Amino acid sequence: PEGADAVVPVEQTDDAPSRFALNSPLPQQVLIRAAVPVGNGVRPAGEDVRAGASVLEAGRRLRAADIGILAGLGMAQVPVVRRPIVAILSTGDELLPPHLPLAKGKIHDMNGMALCASVQSLGGVPRFLGIAPDSVEAVYSRLEAAAQADMIISTAGVSVGALDVVKEAITRRGTLSLWRVNIRPGKPLAFGVFGAVPFFGLPGNPVSALVTFDVFVRPALLRLLGSAEAQTPQAIAEVAEAMTSDGRRTYARVRLRRQPDGRLLAYSTGTQSSGAISSLVNADGLLIIPEGMTEVPVGARLPVRLFDQAL
Repeated sequence: PEGADAVVPVEQTDDAPSRFALNSPLPQQVLIRAAVPVGNGVRPAGEDVRAGASVLEAGRRLRAADIGILAGLGMAQVPVVRRPIVAILSTGDELLPPHLPLAKGKIHDMNGMALCASVQSLGGVPRFLGIAPDSVEAVYSRLEAAAQADMIISTAGVSVGALDVVKEAITRRGTLSLWRVNIRPGKPLAFGVFGAVPFFGLPGNPVSALVTFDVFVRPALLRLLGSAEAQTPQAIAEVAEAMTSDGRRTYARVRLRRQPDGRLLAYSTGTQSSGAISSLVNADGLLIIPEGMTEVPVGARLPVRLFDQAL
Protein backbone atom coordinates (compact mmCIF):
# COMPACT_ATOMS: atom_id res chain seq x y z
CA PRO A 1 0.00 0.00 0.00
CA GLU A 2 1.01 3.61 -0.44
CA GLY A 3 3.27 4.79 2.37
CA ALA A 4 4.38 1.29 3.41
CA ASP A 5 7.97 0.08 2.98
CA ALA A 6 7.97 -3.31 4.76
CA VAL A 7 5.84 -6.38 5.39
CA VAL A 8 5.39 -7.92 8.85
CA PRO A 9 4.61 -11.65 8.89
CA VAL A 10 1.38 -12.48 10.70
CA GLU A 11 3.38 -14.82 12.92
CA GLN A 12 5.08 -11.74 14.44
CA THR A 13 1.79 -10.22 15.58
CA ASP A 14 -0.48 -11.00 18.50
CA ASP A 15 -3.41 -11.72 16.20
CA ALA A 16 -4.37 -15.28 15.32
CA PRO A 17 -3.64 -16.14 11.66
CA SER A 18 -7.32 -17.13 11.27
CA ARG A 19 -8.30 -13.46 11.59
CA PHE A 20 -6.58 -12.79 8.26
CA ALA A 21 -8.23 -15.68 6.46
CA LEU A 22 -10.09 -15.13 3.22
CA ASN A 23 -13.50 -13.46 3.69
CA SER A 24 -12.76 -12.68 7.36
CA PRO A 25 -13.19 -9.03 8.40
CA LEU A 26 -9.87 -7.23 8.78
CA PRO A 27 -8.89 -6.21 12.32
CA GLN A 28 -8.96 -2.51 13.21
CA GLN A 29 -5.68 -2.76 15.10
CA VAL A 30 -2.72 -5.15 14.97
CA LEU A 31 -0.10 -5.50 17.70
CA ILE A 32 3.36 -6.04 16.17
CA ARG A 33 5.73 -7.88 18.51
CA ALA A 34 9.02 -7.30 16.63
CA ALA A 35 10.47 -4.55 14.48
CA VAL A 36 11.35 -5.38 10.88
CA PRO A 37 13.85 -3.59 8.62
CA VAL A 38 12.86 -1.43 5.68
CA GLY A 39 12.20 -3.62 2.66
CA ASN A 40 11.37 -6.72 4.70
CA GLY A 41 9.15 -9.07 2.65
CA VAL A 42 9.13 -6.66 -0.30
CA ARG A 43 10.04 -8.01 -3.73
CA PRO A 44 10.94 -5.11 -6.01
CA ALA A 45 9.86 -5.14 -9.62
CA GLY A 46 12.54 -6.73 -11.80
CA GLU A 47 14.13 -8.70 -8.94
CA ASP A 48 13.49 -12.00 -10.71
CA VAL A 49 13.40 -10.95 -14.38
CA ARG A 50 14.28 -7.46 -15.56
CA ALA A 51 12.41 -5.82 -18.42
CA GLY A 52 14.05 -6.73 -21.72
CA ALA A 53 16.09 -9.60 -20.24
CA SER A 54 16.54 -12.83 -22.18
CA VAL A 55 14.76 -15.58 -20.27
CA LEU A 56 15.15 -18.70 -22.44
CA GLU A 57 17.44 -19.16 -25.42
CA ALA A 58 16.28 -20.84 -28.61
CA GLY A 59 17.25 -24.51 -28.79
CA ARG A 60 16.63 -25.23 -25.11
CA ARG A 61 14.53 -28.24 -24.15
CA LEU A 62 11.82 -26.93 -21.83
CA ARG A 63 11.91 -28.18 -18.25
CA ALA A 64 9.35 -27.76 -15.46
CA ALA A 65 10.94 -24.51 -14.21
CA ASP A 66 10.98 -23.14 -17.76
CA ILE A 67 7.24 -23.74 -18.11
CA GLY A 68 6.76 -22.02 -14.75
CA ILE A 69 8.65 -18.86 -15.68
CA LEU A 70 6.82 -18.62 -19.01
CA ALA A 71 3.51 -18.85 -17.15
CA GLY A 72 4.71 -16.22 -14.67
CA LEU A 73 5.45 -13.87 -17.56
CA GLY A 74 1.97 -14.39 -18.95
CA MET A 75 3.21 -16.30 -22.00
CA ALA A 76 0.57 -18.93 -22.60
CA GLN A 77 2.06 -19.87 -25.98
CA VAL A 78 5.63 -19.84 -27.32
CA PRO A 79 6.98 -21.04 -30.67
CA VAL A 80 8.57 -24.50 -30.48
CA VAL A 81 10.05 -27.03 -32.88
CA ARG A 82 7.75 -29.85 -33.93
CA ARG A 83 8.76 -33.19 -32.48
CA PRO A 84 10.22 -35.25 -35.36
CA ILE A 85 8.62 -38.56 -36.27
CA VAL A 86 11.17 -41.37 -36.35
CA ALA A 87 10.22 -44.61 -38.10
CA ILE A 88 11.95 -47.69 -36.67
CA LEU A 89 12.16 -51.04 -38.46
CA SER A 90 13.57 -54.32 -37.19
CA THR A 91 14.58 -56.90 -39.79
CA GLY A 92 15.38 -60.60 -39.66
CA ASP A 93 13.66 -63.97 -40.13
CA GLU A 94 14.86 -64.97 -36.66
CA LEU A 95 13.02 -62.20 -34.79
CA LEU A 96 9.82 -62.54 -32.79
CA PRO A 97 7.87 -59.83 -30.94
CA PRO A 98 8.51 -59.86 -27.18
CA HIS A 99 5.00 -61.10 -26.34
CA LEU A 100 5.32 -64.34 -28.33
CA PRO A 101 6.94 -67.50 -26.90
CA LEU A 102 10.32 -68.41 -28.34
CA ALA A 103 10.58 -71.13 -30.95
CA LYS A 104 13.62 -73.02 -32.19
CA GLY A 105 15.96 -70.76 -34.12
CA LYS A 106 14.17 -67.61 -32.99
CA ILE A 107 15.06 -64.71 -30.67
CA HIS A 108 13.01 -61.85 -29.29
CA ASP A 109 13.40 -58.47 -30.95
CA MET A 110 15.22 -56.23 -28.47
CA ASN A 111 16.27 -53.49 -30.86
CA GLY A 112 12.83 -52.26 -31.85
CA MET A 113 11.63 -51.51 -28.33
CA ALA A 114 15.01 -50.21 -27.15
CA LEU A 115 15.30 -47.77 -30.05
CA CYS A 116 11.71 -46.57 -29.61
CA ALA A 117 12.57 -45.80 -25.99
CA SER A 118 15.78 -44.04 -27.03
CA VAL A 119 13.96 -41.82 -29.53
CA GLN A 120 11.21 -40.97 -27.05
CA SER A 121 13.71 -40.11 -24.29
CA LEU A 122 15.24 -37.46 -26.55
CA GLY A 123 11.88 -35.93 -27.43
CA GLY A 124 11.18 -37.60 -30.76
CA VAL A 125 8.02 -39.50 -31.67
CA PRO A 126 8.82 -43.16 -32.42
CA ARG A 127 6.75 -45.05 -34.98
CA PHE A 128 7.53 -48.76 -34.89
CA LEU A 129 7.11 -50.38 -38.30
CA GLY A 130 7.31 -53.89 -36.89
CA ILE A 131 9.57 -56.75 -37.93
CA ALA A 132 10.30 -57.35 -41.61
CA PRO A 133 11.55 -60.74 -42.81
CA ASP A 134 14.78 -61.04 -44.79
CA SER A 135 13.18 -60.10 -48.10
CA VAL A 136 13.92 -57.06 -50.23
CA GLU A 137 10.24 -56.68 -51.08
CA ALA A 138 9.14 -56.91 -47.44
CA VAL A 139 11.73 -54.38 -46.30
CA TYR A 140 10.95 -52.01 -49.18
CA SER A 141 7.20 -52.04 -48.46
CA ARG A 142 7.85 -51.15 -44.80
CA LEU A 143 10.18 -48.34 -45.83
CA GLU A 144 7.54 -47.03 -48.25
CA ALA A 145 5.15 -46.75 -45.31
CA ALA A 146 7.70 -44.53 -43.57
CA ALA A 147 8.22 -42.10 -46.44
CA GLN A 148 6.46 -39.28 -44.53
CA ALA A 149 8.62 -39.64 -41.42
CA ASP A 150 11.41 -37.22 -40.54
CA MET A 151 13.96 -40.00 -40.03
CA ILE A 152 14.13 -43.74 -40.64
CA ILE A 153 16.13 -46.18 -38.54
CA SER A 154 16.49 -49.87 -39.33
CA THR A 155 18.45 -52.58 -37.57
CA ALA A 156 20.31 -55.48 -39.21
CA GLY A 157 20.45 -56.19 -42.92
CA VAL A 158 23.37 -53.82 -43.66
CA SER A 159 26.34 -56.17 -43.28
CA VAL A 160 27.84 -58.56 -45.84
CA GLY A 161 25.63 -61.64 -45.39
CA ALA A 162 23.53 -63.13 -48.17
CA LEU A 163 20.37 -62.08 -46.31
CA ASP A 164 21.46 -58.48 -45.66
CA VAL A 165 18.76 -56.97 -47.83
CA VAL A 166 18.22 -53.48 -46.39
CA LYS A 167 20.88 -51.89 -48.58
CA GLU A 168 19.22 -53.16 -51.75
CA ALA A 169 15.81 -51.97 -50.57
CA ILE A 170 17.12 -48.49 -49.78
CA THR A 171 18.79 -48.02 -53.16
CA ARG A 172 15.50 -48.64 -54.97
CA ARG A 173 14.37 -45.18 -53.92
CA GLY A 174 17.44 -43.59 -52.42
CA THR A 175 21.17 -43.71 -51.95
CA LEU A 176 23.66 -44.83 -49.35
CA SER A 177 26.53 -42.42 -48.82
CA LEU A 178 28.20 -44.29 -45.98
CA TRP A 179 28.57 -47.96 -45.18
CA ARG A 180 30.80 -49.24 -42.38
CA VAL A 181 32.63 -47.22 -39.75
CA ASN A 182 35.93 -48.02 -38.06
CA ILE A 183 34.58 -48.44 -34.53
CA ARG A 184 33.81 -51.25 -32.12
CA PRO A 185 31.05 -52.18 -31.54
CA GLY A 186 29.09 -51.03 -34.57
CA LYS A 187 31.18 -51.50 -37.72
CA PRO A 188 28.28 -52.30 -40.13
CA LEU A 189 26.59 -48.89 -40.05
CA ALA A 190 24.88 -47.37 -43.07
CA PHE A 191 23.68 -43.83 -43.73
CA GLY A 192 21.84 -42.36 -46.68
CA VAL A 193 18.42 -41.14 -47.77
CA PHE A 194 15.23 -42.96 -48.70
CA GLY A 195 13.35 -40.56 -50.93
CA ALA A 196 14.08 -37.34 -49.06
CA VAL A 197 14.16 -38.89 -45.59
CA PRO A 198 17.48 -39.40 -43.79
CA PHE A 199 18.15 -43.07 -43.14
CA PHE A 200 20.32 -44.80 -40.56
CA GLY A 201 20.96 -48.53 -40.92
CA LEU A 202 22.20 -49.82 -37.59
CA PRO A 203 23.78 -53.21 -36.85
CA GLY A 204 21.61 -56.08 -35.69
CA ASN A 205 23.49 -56.90 -32.49
CA PRO A 206 21.70 -55.10 -29.63
CA VAL A 207 24.78 -53.44 -28.10
CA SER A 208 26.03 -52.33 -31.51
CA ALA A 209 22.61 -50.90 -32.36
CA LEU A 210 22.37 -48.84 -29.16
CA VAL A 211 25.99 -47.67 -29.23
CA THR A 212 25.73 -46.48 -32.84
CA PHE A 213 22.43 -44.80 -32.00
CA ASP A 214 24.16 -42.89 -29.18
CA VAL A 215 27.20 -41.93 -31.26
CA PHE A 216 25.62 -41.17 -34.65
CA VAL A 217 21.82 -40.96 -34.50
CA ARG A 218 21.46 -39.03 -31.23
CA PRO A 219 23.24 -35.86 -32.49
CA ALA A 220 21.24 -35.89 -35.74
CA LEU A 221 17.94 -36.33 -33.90
CA LEU A 222 18.77 -33.50 -31.48
CA ARG A 223 19.43 -31.23 -34.45
CA LEU A 224 16.03 -32.12 -35.89
CA LEU A 225 14.59 -31.19 -32.50
CA GLY A 226 16.24 -27.78 -32.77
CA SER A 227 18.54 -28.42 -29.82
CA ALA A 228 21.40 -25.96 -29.44
CA GLU A 229 23.53 -28.63 -27.77
CA ALA A 230 23.78 -31.97 -29.54
CA GLN A 231 26.88 -33.31 -27.82
CA THR A 232 26.70 -36.08 -25.24
CA PRO A 233 28.02 -35.05 -21.80
CA GLN A 234 31.46 -36.48 -21.07
CA ALA A 235 33.76 -36.89 -18.10
CA ILE A 236 37.38 -37.98 -17.71
CA ALA A 237 37.84 -41.23 -15.79
CA GLU A 238 40.77 -43.36 -14.73
CA VAL A 239 40.75 -46.97 -15.86
CA ALA A 240 40.59 -49.19 -12.76
CA GLU A 241 41.50 -52.43 -14.53
CA ALA A 242 43.58 -53.13 -17.62
CA MET A 243 41.69 -53.40 -20.91
CA THR A 244 42.54 -54.30 -24.49
CA SER A 245 41.33 -53.12 -27.88
CA ASP A 246 41.87 -54.23 -31.48
CA GLY A 247 43.11 -50.80 -32.56
CA ARG A 248 39.76 -49.43 -33.70
CA ARG A 249 38.04 -46.69 -31.72
CA THR A 250 36.30 -48.72 -29.06
CA TYR A 251 33.35 -47.82 -26.85
CA ALA A 252 33.75 -49.98 -23.75
CA ARG A 253 30.83 -50.26 -21.34
CA VAL A 254 31.91 -49.16 -17.87
CA ARG A 255 30.61 -48.48 -14.38
CA LEU A 256 31.81 -45.28 -12.73
CA ARG A 257 32.72 -44.80 -9.08
CA ARG A 258 33.60 -41.44 -7.52
CA GLN A 259 36.49 -41.62 -5.06
CA PRO A 260 36.84 -39.55 -1.84
CA ASP A 261 39.65 -37.55 -3.48
CA GLY A 262 37.35 -36.65 -6.39
CA ARG A 263 38.84 -39.04 -8.96
CA LEU A 264 36.44 -40.97 -11.17
CA LEU A 265 37.28 -44.65 -11.68
CA ALA A 266 35.97 -46.72 -14.59
CA TYR A 267 35.33 -50.47 -14.23
CA SER A 268 34.37 -52.79 -17.08
CA THR A 269 30.85 -54.17 -16.87
CA GLY A 270 32.21 -57.58 -17.90
CA THR A 271 31.88 -59.19 -21.29
CA GLN A 272 32.10 -56.68 -24.11
CA SER A 273 30.29 -58.89 -26.59
CA SER A 274 28.10 -56.89 -28.96
CA GLY A 275 25.25 -59.29 -28.24
CA ALA A 276 25.39 -58.95 -24.43
CA ILE A 277 22.93 -56.17 -23.71
CA SER A 278 23.44 -56.70 -19.96
CA SER A 279 26.79 -54.94 -20.40
CA LEU A 280 24.80 -51.79 -21.24
CA VAL A 281 22.15 -52.29 -18.57
CA ASN A 282 24.89 -52.25 -15.90
CA ALA A 283 26.86 -49.36 -17.44
CA ASP A 284 27.05 -45.68 -16.53
CA GLY A 285 28.68 -44.73 -19.81
CA LEU A 286 30.96 -45.61 -22.72
CA LEU A 287 34.73 -45.39 -22.19
CA ILE A 288 36.30 -44.15 -25.43
CA ILE A 289 39.50 -46.03 -26.29
CA PRO A 290 41.10 -44.09 -29.17
CA GLU A 291 42.29 -45.51 -32.49
CA GLY A 292 45.66 -47.24 -32.31
CA MET A 293 45.51 -47.92 -28.56
CA THR A 294 45.56 -51.69 -28.10
CA GLU A 295 46.61 -51.85 -24.44
CA VAL A 296 44.85 -49.71 -21.83
CA PRO A 297 46.83 -49.74 -18.59
CA VAL A 298 45.44 -49.18 -15.11
CA GLY A 299 45.38 -45.46 -14.39
CA ALA A 300 44.95 -44.36 -18.02
CA ARG A 301 42.76 -41.26 -18.18
CA LEU A 302 40.18 -41.47 -20.95
CA PRO A 303 36.89 -39.74 -21.81
CA VAL A 304 33.57 -41.41 -20.99
CA ARG A 305 30.31 -40.68 -22.80
CA LEU A 306 27.87 -40.43 -19.92
CA PHE A 307 24.44 -41.98 -19.90
CA ASP A 308 21.60 -39.98 -18.36
CA GLN A 309 22.04 -39.30 -14.63
CA ALA A 310 25.30 -41.29 -14.54
CA LEU A 311 26.93 -38.89 -12.05
